[in-house]
Amino acid sequence: MMVSKPNTRKNAKSNSFTYFAKFVKFFFILFMIITMVGALYVAKVVLDIAEEAPEVSINRFLSLNEPSIVLDDEGNQMDLIHTDEVRFPIALEDMGQNVIDAFISIEDERFEKHKGVDYRRTIGVTLRDIVGQITGNRDMQGGSTLTQQIIKNTFLNREQKYERKIKEIFMALRAEKMLTKDQILETYLNSIFLGGRANGVEAAARQYFNKSSKDLTVIEAAYIAGTTQSPTNYYAFSQSSTANPEKYINRTILVLNAMRDNKKITEEEHAQYTEQLNSALIDPDEKIAKSEELRLKVESGEITEEEYNFQTDVLEKGIVFNQTSIVSDKYNYEYFTRPVLDQVKADLKEVKGYTDEEIEQMIAYGGLVIHSTMDRDAQEYAQSILADFENVKAEYVRIIKEKDKATGTVKEEELREEAEAAFSAVDYKTGQVKVLVGGRDSSTAGTKNRSYYSDTFGVLGVLRGLGSTTKPLTVYGPALETGAITLGSPALDEQWKWPQDREVLLSIGEQRDYPNNVNHRYTGPTTIRKSLVNSYNTVSMRTLLSLGDYRSVGVSYGEKFGLVFPKKNDGSYDYATTGPAYLSLGKSNAMDVDGANPLIAAGAYGAFGNSGVVTENILYSKVTDADGNTVLEKIPESTQVFSPQTSYLLYDVMKDIVKNNVPKTRLTSMPLAGKTGTNTGDGNTQTDLWFVGVSPYYSAAIWFGSDYNRQILAPGTNSGISSYSTQYAYGKIMAYLHEGLEVKDIARPSGLTTASFCFVSGGIPNEQCYIENTVASDLFVSGTQPKQVCTVHTYEPPVIDPIPEEPETPAQTPGNPGNGNGNGN
Repeated sequence: MMVSKPNTRKNAKSNSFTYFAKFVKFFFILFMIITMVGALYVAKVVLDIAEEAPEVSINRFLSLNEPSIVLDDEGNQMDLIHTDEVRFPIALEDMGQNVIDAFISIEDERFEKHKGVDYRRTIGVTLRDIVGQITGNRDMQGGSTLTQQIIKNTFLNREQKYERKIKEIFMALRAEKMLTKDQILETYLNSIFLGGRANGVEAAARQYFNKSSKDLTVIEAAYIAGTTQSPTNYYAFSQSSTANPEKYINRTILVLNAMRDNKKITEEEHAQYTEQLNSALIDPDEKIAKSEELRLKVESGEITEEEYNFQTDVLEKGIVFNQTSIVSDKYNYEYFTRPVLDQVKADLKEVKGYTDEEIEQMIAYGGLVIHSTMDRDAQEYAQSILADFENVKAEYVRIIKEKDKATGTVKEEELREEAEAAFSAVDYKTGQVKVLVGGRDSSTAGTKNRSYYSDTFGVLGVLRGLGSTTKPLTVYGPALETGAITLGSPALDEQWKWPQDREVLLSIGEQRDYPNNVNHRYTGPTTIRKSLVNSYNTVSMRTLLSLGDYRSVGVSYGEKFGLVFPKKNDGSYDYATTGPAYLSLGKSNAMDVDGANPLIAAGAYGAFGNSGVVTENILYSKVTDADGNTVLEKIPESTQVFSPQTSYLLYDVMKDIVKNNVPKTRLTSMPLAGKTGTNTGDGNTQTDLWFVGVSPYYSAAIWFGSDYNRQILAPGTNSGISSYSTQYAYGKIMAYLHEGLEVKDIARPSGLTTASFCFVSGGIPNEQCYIENTVASDLFVSGTQPKQVCTVHTYEPPVIDPIPEEPETPAQTPGNPGNGNGNGN
């Protein structure tokens, strides 16, 4: 019997196939496991990213329809905030169907069908992006729905990252569950940037065609919708577009194609519109021929002049534009609103750490509500008072230089103009600015604000020399506070004479009799009170020099009051320019470089009513977002500059200034203290006139002057006027501010006493002082009153001759009646 031989070759093949099948199965299972693990990992990453997405706030979403606003101190709207991105929010039904059809066709053709995300479009864009990464030409633009675009612009940054895209998708899905399609579409069409300064379709319609969006033609709507891809590139009024309209014409045709494909226009309409657009792209020779043809038609009356103009514009540009300015930069409260914005922006940057771009976005899109401190009625009243020339009665002569082109000679023309004026009032307890008037005319947008200055306010900010209103701040206040003087210290109203006082005059850079009083009269020995009341420059400068390192002391105190001093390039103070005349007389001819303005001065003088505390001037109390959440709160900083006693001494002295010199600043029974000031220019002419005062409720400052450092003159004359002229307007505004307020006075602090003194020596007066009439009485900080008897005046009792004794009467003889020559008869 034969035994069959096993087929080893066949078995080997079978075994090989079995091993291969197991291998394939193993790798298939492994691939599935890896795929599932990878999918789970990707899902986890996506969910983690989605969880980090911000909450979708309906109010913030819809606030894109609302600009940021400013409220007055009673919560009433006073201004809409203007930005470079102008919007005119309108309801969806007022936009016109052409606009809606154009935007949906080119930007989100399945808008009505999807739930916030167009997956077909998103997948397509993602695949293109993957290819782009491989080829080095990555581009993630173009896949967002209208909802996603709003989410991106409102809640997220604009980085091209998948993390942002994932958050955008999830947030868009949430938004679509919370909002209707009409709400989303209206928000989008009111907020999208469309070139130039236009944000939203209504602003764009006005900017490009000088009409409302509901009145746009199909071509006009298509052009505006086409700008969304690259608003700057397709801006019709740019230099490049004017030279070559082809780029925006082709883009407009692309929108028309999309409108045709989405059945928004017919084939016939599409052909008509594209023919019109393409007419601007024809050969130049053909264009000349068509222009000539149109000219002949209008000359023959075949077409009207209007039709001729329209068709020639079409031939030239394809689209007939009617460019108009959509921006009115004018605010209702020009002098208050701009400083409010300046302060808010600075605080958002410094306190909250926002960048300039983020701040602009917040203001443009955040629907912010800025709660200002402005008293609307008082602001309007103060503006009306300064606008009336009868309350100012001051002029100046401006020199206009014009070069004769033919001869090259420069001609000068004198132009007489009304003086400028500015005013500010502050509630010095809270720091809230109630009135801020920066000029007599508030009708011009972006004009100089003569009451405001900051490092970020640019060329509109103003600083001027304070004149003698600086004396309580940088001279007498520091001298009283440091103990260099009391109100009983000797004061000498007398010039230093050259060359007798050579040493002191050279130390202050003078080689002449100096300084001068305004009236060039000098009273000799006097009191500190009279010196401040009568503004003796001589005593002010002598007092300054008594401070020792007077530059450092004067600047240090002045800075605490908010005064602006000259600085070097490295930021240190330029003491070389802050000499005795600068610190003791307030003399400065450098415009807008250093000094003060009514707001700074008003804030500084508040210390005299606030126990020596300077409270930061604030123009707003808080900023809230569209949800009512507080974005920023303004809490003013306070600085104790003088003691309550020093502050009250100066307040009491300055009440005499009002009483004796400028009584019209006080038109009611409300107590008022203050100081006049005159800054002088070339030739000792009056260029800046001031009064700064403080009541139990407000501190306020007024300024008269010009923007050209010219002498301030009485109307119709060449005679200069004094700072006393400010009292009439000041008194009217302050009377208005205090209407209805309880009459009271600033409380006298403890630690003060009254004492008599000799104003020549500063000592306790003796009888000779009374004889010489050099005795005065004033307030002192307890313990600083005179303790030594005057040594200048020596009392010598008068020599009194003794009364002569009566001679004795001789005894008479009894019975002898006399000779008839005696007392008798």
